[in-house]
Amino acid sequence: MDPEKFREELGLIHSCVKKVLSRIDEKETTEFIHSISSSRRMFLSGQGRSGFIARCFAMRLMHLGFSSYVVGETITPGIGEKDLLIVCSCSGRKSLTVELVRQARQSGAGVFALTASRDSPLARLAHHLILFPLVSQKGASGEPLGSLFEQSLFLYLEGIALFLMGEMGISEEDMLRRHTNLE
Repeated sequence: MDPEKFREELGLIHSCVKKVLSRIDEKETTEFIHSISSSRRMFLSGQGRSGFIARCFAMRLMHLGFSSYVVGETITPGIGEKDLLIVCSCSGRKSLTVELVRQARQSGAGVFALTASRDSPLARLAHHLILFPLVSQKGASGEPLGSLFEQSLFLYLEGIALFLMGEMGISEEDMLRRHTNLE
């Protein structure tokens, strides 16, 4: 292994993620935080690796004291008014994801889409959109598939959790009390 080349590749990834995060609309982020704070319950969904990131955020929301659920789990209740569906999808085109948004809207829930595609069916159906403006492939990190979206998504959502911690006056110890102890 060439350690210098490896550090260079990591630097390129970091640079690309930083560019994406710096271009996310602050107004929509403010609305996202407000929606989280004012919703009765949050429901998180995503397919593939985006789904893993959605699960991570559902756990963080639970640590913060919110009622959060992962769509598709056996203990997930029905969604309704005053609830929020948070959908993570790079392409915004997966039929299952689009159908979940339709169902949530029909049930009176709000929908926030976190996606890299402004012109997708998901973006058109959601009440609100957090657009992840991915840097062009030319000069990008060269990572496979949706890695840049997923990395940016994870860091963005961790930033939201950190911001909420501060706003709500929640310490890491408070969160640890809600962390699983059945291991």
